[in-house]
Amino acid sequence: MKNWLFFCLLLCLPSLLSAQNDSINYASIDHWETAIYPSDEWHYYLGERTPPTDWNEIPISNFLWQTGPGGIGYGDEDDGTEIDPIQSIFIRRNFNISDLSKIEGAFLDADYDDAFVAYLNGVEIARSSNIEGSPPRFFDWAVIDHEATMYWGGDPERFIVGHSTLHSLLKNGDNVLAIQVHNHNGATSSDMSSNFFLSFGINDESTFYGPTPDWFEAPESFGPITSHLPIVKIYANEILDEPKLPGRLEIVWNGPGSLNASTQAGNEYVGNIGIELRGQSSQFFFDKKSYGIETWDENGMDLDTSFLGFPAEEDWVLYGPFSDKTFLRNVLAMDLARKMGQYASRTRFVEVMLNDEYQGIFVLMEKVKRDKNRVDIANLREDDIEGEELTGGYVFKIDKGVDQDWDSSFPALGINGAKIQYQYVSPNRDKIQPEQEAYIQSYVDSFERAINIPQYASAVKHYREFIDYKSFAENFIHVELAKDVDAYRISCFFHKKKITQGGKIFAGPVWDYNLSFGNAEFCNITDPTGWIYYENCALANYNWYDQLLQDEEFTSVLKCRWDKLRVGPLHEDSIFQFIDNQIVELGPAIDQNYEKWPILNEYVWPNPVITGSFEGEIDFMKNYISERLEWMDANMIGECRPSSTTNHFSNNLQIFPNPSDGVFKFSNSNIQAIQVFNVTGKLMLNSTLKSNELDLSTFQKGIYFLKIESQNGEIITKRVIKN
Repeated sequence: MKNWLFFCLLLCLPSLLSAQNDSINYASIDHWETAIYPSDEWHYYLGERTPPTDWNEIPISNFLWQTGPGGIGYGDEDDGTEIDPIQSIFIRRNFNISDLSKIEGAFLDADYDDAFVAYLNGVEIARSSNIEGSPPRFFDWAVIDHEATMYWGGDPERFIVGHSTLHSLLKNGDNVLAIQVHNHNGATSSDMSSNFFLSFGINDESTFYGPTPDWFEAPESFGPITSHLPIVKIYANEILDEPKLPGRLEIVWNGPGSLNASTQAGNEYVGNIGIELRGQSSQFFFDKKSYGIETWDENGMDLDTSFLGFPAEEDWVLYGPFSDKTFLRNVLAMDLARKMGQYASRTRFVEVMLNDEYQGIFVLMEKVKRDKNRVDIANLREDDIEGEELTGGYVFKIDKGVDQDWDSSFPALGINGAKIQYQYVSPNRDKIQPEQEAYIQSYVDSFERAINIPQYASAVKHYREFIDYKSFAENFIHVELAKDVDAYRISCFFHKKKITQGGKIFAGPVWDYNLSFGNAEFCNITDPTGWIYYENCALANYNWYDQLLQDEEFTSVLKCRWDKLRVGPLHEDSIFQFIDNQIVELGPAIDQNYEKWPILNEYVWPNPVITGSFEGEIDFMKNYISERLEWMDANMIGECRPSSTTNHFSNNLQIFPNPSDGVFKFSNSNIQAIQVFNVTGKLMLNSTLKSNELDLSTFQKGIYFLKIESQNGEIITKRVIKN
């Protein structure tokens, strides 16, 4: 939220959200009619001085109005009445209502350049997000420009007026729609457009007005709905790719085993949000959209919020599975990563209503960011620009898009001349300090030099000292099991801890697995054999694993982790049980979703097969996983050598000072977990070690035994003395 948007929110958020609390019962609507067209005769006034205070009401005082067909403007050949360039215009159109009881709701469809505020009988009902003032003055500019779309084949933007709002403002007899339209650069602007349609939903077969335009699409009379899943209700006048625009969020949740209804007011959460479209390919290929959401306070500022069992935060993702007809691939991928010991986004199935129109099954997810409950690393502050504080708290990624922050010095794998590009996540490019940029770029460059140039590694340090082996082994196992089409080139996250926590780069968290487990018709994804790392897909893979997979120490860790995981979370029975449990949780929502989106017999990019049923989609995915596990069992790289690894770990692990008054430090950061026993064998502490220190200062004096598990799963025992 920045600059003009912030100030606009302060001014217009309350009025927008008050209208968004209202709703339309689409199921009660028989048909739609249009009462006002742009081509109708409109009264208009050129914004050269302030109009009377009642210019947008009925009746109106004497005032100098001109008349002409809309739209009224210039420059784009979409104007019924052409005027000279000007800062603003004020337009109004009277209409008659003979029986208000027949009207359930209204749409104002707006095609404008550059900004507008609309009123029914003097009360604001809608505005674009780029105009300030309540009301704006005749000489105010649109904060940023906005291009009309209908003249080149696009559709207008839709603003919803709910039943309660409509019935509180309108009356039987004469009414008026009044609109003020503002330019971005006044008389220097090359165009101005003001094309507005007002349409009503009629609850019986009565006819009052004219037909809707050819492009008009009425919402399906789907709702209201009931669900055993939480129901997320979103109200928003406008949702763009960016920036986030104001809206309102309500969550209905009556607890496990209870039925939730979309007609209920929010009881789990009610509050303000900023919302934007999310995704790149999905925005163009999928009818069901995904959304990025920030929870806001009444002033439009970020607000940490907890609901549905999620830890408090302000950044959220509503992922709308569309090409993944099982709904499960992202949810399964996140669950497997967590069971492997990594952080991955928590997930929750919900059903979504957008402006009271049913949207189907969504997955509520945590956005990847640094947080004690998400990527749990140090908070890198603006003043952390030297010493130990500078060395950790970084999250960065490899991803597509134009916003790249720095390039690798070394060629990528798969495409001649290609270089991997990195993006800052935390701190992001708006907050990271020059010293922090220099440090993380230098650290990654040093690692890449060590892994690509043997002479450099010999002179400085081995590349093993730069990265956490276990996390990279688990990352390889995870993406290869899923055979994720984006692996190693898109949505690849990494994080770096401070030197007090080992100081190394960790792979992860994992993200965006909707095109995995066989669900893509390119990059050889449908074949459950072969390593996706060596597939020559579009964009290039980072080359780190090309060296790691030739390192016997790394491949030993890799094979040991694979063997251990295969008898636990990666056992086929465990994976299939999780899938079956999720299907039970989804329950009747599956049919409800596919009533809204009847695509089971349709190709949705990039589906490799069309099974025709939800059961068929599940069977396809399960069969793929089964064959993939079998192939990886037979072809996993490396040989697990626990004895040599244990000796290497044990010989290099030193605990100091020992004896100690309570705080013991470790020379080796490759520690996964630690248990502390007293001399009688009683377990005194069971912990995941998050730093190179163990604090036993609250323990009594005496001898204790430490059972230490290394990051490759090996276990050793050490004795310490507490003074």
